[in-house]
Amino acid sequence: MTRFLSRIWDDPESGGHNKDTERLFAYHQATKHTYHSVRTNARYLDWHNQPDPFRRYEGAPSIDLPHDPGFPNTGTFAAMAALAERPVPRGDDDSENHERIELDLAWLSRLLWHSMAVSAWKKVPGTGARYSLRVNPSSGNLHPTETYVVVRAFAGMENGLYHYRADRHALEPRSPGAWTQHLAGGLEIPWAAESPLIVGLTSIFWREAWKYGERAYRYCCHDLGHAMMSVLLAARALGLPGGAVAHFSDVRLARAMGLLESDEAPMAFLVFPPRKNSVEFSAAPVEPVAGIPNELSAKEIRYELLLGMHASTVLPNPAGPLPRFSMANSSMLGGNAALSDPSHDAPLGSTVRRRRSALDFDARTPPMGRDELEQLLDFATRDWRADWRGNFDGETTQARSGADFVSLYIYVHRVGGCEAGVYRWDRAERKLEELHRGNVQRVAAFLSLEQAFAGNSCFTISMIADLGEAARVFGNRGYRYVYFEAGAIGQRLYVGAEALGWNATGIGAFYDDDVHRYLGFLDEGADSVGASLREAEKAALVMLGSPASRAAAQGQDTSNFAPVISESGEEHPTKQEPLQEKEKNAPPRQDPRNLPRQVIYHFAVGRAVPDPRLEA
Repeated sequence: MTRFLSRIWDDPESGGHNKDTERLFAYHQATKHTYHSVRTNARYLDWHNQPDPFRRYEGAPSIDLPHDPGFPNTGTFAAMAALAERPVPRGDDDSENHERIELDLAWLSRLLWHSMAVSAWKKVPGTGARYSLRVNPSSGNLHPTETYVVVRAFAGMENGLYHYRADRHALEPRSPGAWTQHLAGGLEIPWAAESPLIVGLTSIFWREAWKYGERAYRYCCHDLGHAMMSVLLAARALGLPGGAVAHFSDVRLARAMGLLESDEAPMAFLVFPPRKNSVEFSAAPVEPVAGIPNELSAKEIRYELLLGMHASTVLPNPAGPLPRFSMANSSMLGGNAALSDPSHDAPLGSTVRRRRSALDFDARTPPMGRDELEQLLDFATRDWRADWRGNFDGETTQARSGADFVSLYIYVHRVGGCEAGVYRWDRAERKLEELHRGNVQRVAAFLSLEQAFAGNSCFTISMIADLGEAARVFGNRGYRYVYFEAGAIGQRLYVGAEALGWNATGIGAFYDDDVHRYLGFLDEGADSVGASLREAEKAALVMLGSPASRAAAQGQDTSNFAPVISESGEEHPTKQEPLQEKEKNAPPRQDPRNLPRQVIYHFAVGRAVPDPRLEA
């Protein structure tokens, strides 16, 4: 997309399509997976043209940051709980709760080392080739997100804009000057001019599109959600609370950051409000950005649907005020029940550094405890600060709950004290609501694009977004926001599971409308779900080690089959009926093209099997 994004900025109608929300639903429908589409639309990867996973600016200087720089002993769940706390406004009196921290290069090293850095390396068997893993997860380990930091009054650092090089854990100075003031003007939030730190997150769509094609826009957006939550958690543990700003004029911010001719699209900014006794300084004008971005591939493919979807989410210049919406809809409100402290916790610093995406789960391990499941869901869905959530506008932020557009449906497989089946997480009451009882391991795996680990896990989640409400309030821009929110939940599930001694993995691929049918959002006939699952059975989608799987392996050519699903315990027939959520007067939705509530992310938690490719 290197040469294609500029056409969006140059388009005289740029920013004029946001209210045409038919584009949102058309893109989402066109990029859905079905049982047949994944078999008829196979993608073959050009490994010689794989994008470089690391951005660097040729000609720009480099500042090496200390490796393994230490970190406070703040608990993982304690950091999650603290996200919703209101930052102390500038001018408030000192109190024992007011955190005093020294902002300098070492502090910044700790932040980035525990949020966006390389955390491990893997070696490809047979070739000896190595590739990196990072603290923040990414679909396909492709990492479309780039990180920029703007600092003001950091000890020993020049005010200005820096790019973070994850491969070297280093900063590339791009431009000195009063960049917080510069970005405050672009973002149309004057209070950010005195912010000590602004973190800009951009997306390089081509990194994901190389593998995932048109559907890659989805993955770029929930990767952004993972990244922003990773940074916010680390910053909060380091004593600096903040929030996300995503409502801005795209062309204005692309111009402000020197990205008009780049392959990067500005997507979100993490802003940390001014602290008491903020240091004043002369506002030196920003200088032109230095360095030439490296070419990531020899050639790029133009994906029209992806680019069209991004263009439809672009806001005009100026963006204008953030839309105000009613918080009366209880399905959008954050949790209201009394929140408890975590019964189990582990330090955030070591937890995020050892986090990995599980490739499969061991179904033979003892089950997870129900208390662990509920603690994980509770903290992963607690309130946090973001402008589109209606609870972050800097130092005037009120202590109010943010709006939630994502609901969690849980396929419980192996949780002690919790019957196997399907549940909905009631965020307001902080409890599980049972929808269906029965063995759903095979169903969860089938719905997750026939990936075995979704059945081998202790539980698997469908994240359902209210696309209809998000589009009504924010237009097509709301598409970004629901994915950001899903990624933010996913990041907390990742680190929360790790803190409890479990492992997790995000699942971006699933049979979209089969999920809708199974959960009761889409009713196309009494037998629609059963027919879908029977189709999978014909492809030998059966339990590994069960009598049915052994018979299939002996009597059929399994090389033509879809992936086999591993389940624990005895085989029990699953009641394959559509689950109707307990909503009064909710008519069935017949048209999958404009369902207001649709699946946007799957997630699984269990005990990971060892990965022999990981280097010690």
